[in-house]
Amino acid sequence: MNWPIVFLLLANLALLSWSASSIEDLDPPPNAAPSLLSCDEVILDLVPCLSYLRGETKQPSAACCSGAQKISNGAKSQAAKKDVCTCIKKSLASVGPYDKNLIPLIPQKCGIPLTLPPIDAKTDCSKAAIYV
Repeated sequence: MNWPIVFLLLANLALLSWSASSIEDLDPPPNAAPSLLSCDEVILDLVPCLSYLRGETKQPSAACCSGAQKISNGAKSQAAKKDVCTCIKKSLASVGPYDKNLIPLIPQKCGIPLTLPPIDAKTDCSKAAIYV
């Protein structure tokens, strides 16, 4: 196990939890659908995909596919899809180099009816097309 990466991911989880708790007091927009996924859940679901996104494996692992399926099941509203994109964008910023063009291939290779855009620091998640 690559302990520096695990440490970075756990530190990122802690940071995201802290930053999320600081904005939880904001009122949601009217008619906003509640998200079924927290950012922490999204991160944990996608951690097994890192080796694929870094080009270390040629196929996403079964655990990666399982996590992508959970995200597909939980991100039904446009607001939830935007939140998932934002979470992935923030999380990947701290994990080092990866191939953003492999992100859309995860659902395809896992047989999941989900379309993900290539997500990197420049992705505008308010315009990103994530369809379940």
